[in-house]
Amino acid sequence: LTGVFDDVNKANTKSYLEEVFEICGYTFSGEKYILSNFDSDGYTWNMDSPRQVVGLNTGCGGRWTSRLWAEERWAEVAEALISKGHKVILLGGEQEDERNRRIAARSGAEYPGFFPLREFINLVDQVDLVVTGVTMGMHIAIGLNKKIVLINNIFNKNEFELYGLGKIVEPDKECKCFFMPKCVNKDYFCLEHLPSGKVLDAVMEVMEHPAVSVSAK
Repeated sequence: LTGVFDDVNKANTKSYLEEVFEICGYTFSGEKYILSNFDSDGYTWNMDSPRQVVGLNTGCGGRWTSRLWAEERWAEVAEALISKGHKVILLGGEQEDERNRRIAARSGAEYPGFFPLREFINLVDQVDLVVTGVTMGMHIAIGLNKKIVLINNIFNKNEFELYGLGKIVEPDKECKCFFMPKCVNKDYFCLEHLPSGKVLDAVMEVMEHPAVSVSAK
């Protein structure tokens, strides 16, 4: 029902995993994803850094533009992390290529390019923490047990199981476009009210204490 009726979804307090397990007649007990890092494929990366390496997964594909955080905000987070001595890697697929090139030019973050899925998974495995929207990159980060800061706006935050790996951050203004691929709110776009400082604060907190509260208000 949570996948059919918005009012039921908004009232939901269970994660997707709890629901899926219940549908199958089981009780979810914290079972983790099973995902290979494909180290045996022999990929090589230069990730030397005196401090933790942060991956910024900047896109959300072409369909769900309601979840797209501004390039300027990503660049601000990257610049701040670099100033603190962290290596910052921009992540994404072919649809994010031009976007990531612009963010890299603006911020000084490293952008190695886009890759086939196995190689991309291995790249994500090289970083210590991933900042991402609700994307395949989010699931890859969770599957690889990476620290995570999850940017959410259009979904019920209770749906996400982060396994104590990180934190969910949401805009300061409520999203009015629940579960919609494009923003239809004529008054404001909620992600314009998610400052880079809020995301940066969450990153710094998760770096030190990954098992933090479920959301940042």
